[in-house]
Amino acid sequence: MNQEKSSYINEQVDIDYVLKSKNSALAFLLVALLFIFLHKQDNEYKIYITIFCVAILGLSVLRILNVNRYNESKLTLNEAVKNVSVTALLNGVLWSVIGIESVLSFDQINIQILTTFIILIAFSAASIVTLSHKRVVFIVLNFIILTPQLLYSILEYKRTDQPASLWLLGYTAINIIYNLRQSTVIQTELKKKFSNEYDLKKSLEEVALSKKNLEEESIKTFHASRLSSLGEMAGGVAHEINNPLTIIQGMTKSILVHDQLRIDENTKAKLTKIHMASDRIAKIVKGMKIISGKNDQIEHERIKISKVLELSLGLFEERFKIEAIKFSLENVTDPFVQCNPLQVSQIIVNLMSNAIDAILKAESEHLLIIKVIEDFHNHTVDIRVINSGPLISEEHSTKIFEPFFSTKSLGKGTGLGLSISQTLAHSNGGFLSYEEYEGKVCFRLNLSTYSEE
Repeated sequence: MNQEKSSYINEQVDIDYVLKSKNSALAFLLVALLFIFLHKQDNEYKIYITIFCVAILGLSVLRILNVNRYNESKLTLNEAVKNVSVTALLNGVLWSVIGIESVLSFDQINIQILTTFIILIAFSAASIVTLSHKRVVFIVLNFIILTPQLLYSILEYKRTDQPASLWLLGYTAINIIYNLRQSTVIQTELKKKFSNEYDLKKSLEEVALSKKNLEEESIKTFHASRLSSLGEMAGGVAHEINNPLTIIQGMTKSILVHDQLRIDENTKAKLTKIHMASDRIAKIVKGMKIISGKNDQIEHERIKISKVLELSLGLFEERFKIEAIKFSLENVTDPFVQCNPLQVSQIIVNLMSNAIDAILKAESEHLLIIKVIEDFHNHTVDIRVINSGPLISEEHSTKIFEPFFSTKSLGKGTGLGLSISQTLAHSNGGFLSYEEYEGKVCFRLNLSTYSEE
């Protein structure tokens, strides 16, 4: 039995122990009232029996309050269990004293003594159900509560000198042995019940988890198919654009090189702008073709960080202008990394796209920075995508890499981007994390730098 299952069973046994004590407390309370009524005749022990019965009434009320306070979470389970054990033993002692005084108050057996013995035997039997959970408490209570019967049997033997008067002594011993055996059976059955309950609970949790995983995989597959279709479309569009674009680039370059003496400066300037614009379009097309490609089949290669970033940045140049975003790239050492450049580029594209969405929510200046920081000691490099958008709350920051969790409004995001990016980072021997950097939002992609050793 594993530790978790054992702890669960012990906890449930303790809870059962506490809750059942309320019923036994009610029984003690009612019988104490009955006993006061039965001992209404005047004798020297009446006042003491009445006092002890009142004390039992008080203890019974305390036991009921103990259960109620536990149910209201005002007591811990350990405190409630301790209170049950203490009050049960005190009840046993009080009933034992009442029984002894009942025996001493009469010289021969009578209705009060018989009633006392019946009550004590009944309490002893009832303790099998209510106290068998705690072996020590159960055994001590049985010996205490049956003491009056032992005393009466010994006194009768001394008075009559007849061995037959010891019948009650034998019966008490049999009663205790029987109770011990039955308590073992009940305790075993109770633990078996809670063991089965634990197994059922775990099975239901596993079924629920499997169902959740199946639903997540189904949604992932659906979105993957959509992304695949989008990638194929992007690749097709890029291919179609590339053909006329090549003609435009070739024609403008040819005119600028071979016909520069026959055109004026104004026309030359316009052709230069067309050529530069077509070069930028070519970069965007190249990025689209690369990002939409089957990059999982490409092996890792040694490549400079600047080359990896180049695949992604061209897609955002025009958007930076339209949205008035101040963009800067800080890449001082430009280290080599061993990675799948297309997968890393996909991560950068996703981080920059998220950053732009976040920046547009901010009322402050629109700022986006990519900072490349090389750690020479640990042979790693951080690619930090920093933006001036609203900081992510601590509650959300612990969940943003979970599949389908999104801080965007409904219909604005799938909640898969960061989860997929983190998976891609791991497949390239790195990791992706969120942190605040100089008071700004920062997603940190850490990769190992290439070593010749």
